[in-house]
Amino acid sequence: MPQPHSQMQVRTVLFIGRPGSGKETQARRLADDTGFHIFSTGERFRELREHRDALGERVKEVYDTGRLMPSWFAEYLFEDALLRLPHGTGVIFEGTGRWRPEAELFDEVATWLGRPYNVLNLEVGEEEAMRRQLSRAQFGGRPDSNSEEKIRIRFKEFKEHTLEAIDFFREKGVLIDIRGEQGPDAIAADIRNALGFGLS
Repeated sequence: MPQPHSQMQVRTVLFIGRPGSGKETQARRLADDTGFHIFSTGERFRELREHRDALGERVKEVYDTGRLMPSWFAEYLFEDALLRLPHGTGVIFEGTGRWRPEAELFDEVATWLGRPYNVLNLEVGEEEAMRRQLSRAQFGGRPDSNSEEKIRIRFKEFKEHTLEAIDFFREKGVLIDIRGEQGPDAIAADIRNALGFGLS
């Protein structure tokens, strides 16, 4: 496992993993623990999906099928968020870097801004991820994961695109694998330890 940068250095964290791995939940927990700003690409897409205009309708059309948004669109959103952050502000990205080009661009922008970063890869098998997403859709009203067919589309996108992004971050030496099939508290503790924040 790569050694994380020191706590004083790393104020940029990126969550990545299979759909249903708990990225959003753990990103929010880490944000609560650290006071870091959180940027969720998925949440931003869901906000845009509600707009009653041409962009909102197009986002809704793509999002509701479970497919990934175009790389250029996701890149624009996270670039804008990263560039607008005041220097030294801690930030957690969730749902960013899911294609290799996105991962490469994230690395380029973060490096240019002088922001050391770590990527947390939440490892969860397909069966558990499927169970979690169906439960989330039932109680959370998520249209992108309310059927096995849509979830399998998301798994296919993960295998075809996100695994390449994970490989890129591993090559850069910034990836930290986290066992994501534990309970939420155990996962959160592992994340804090891996980043050098210690237990609260």
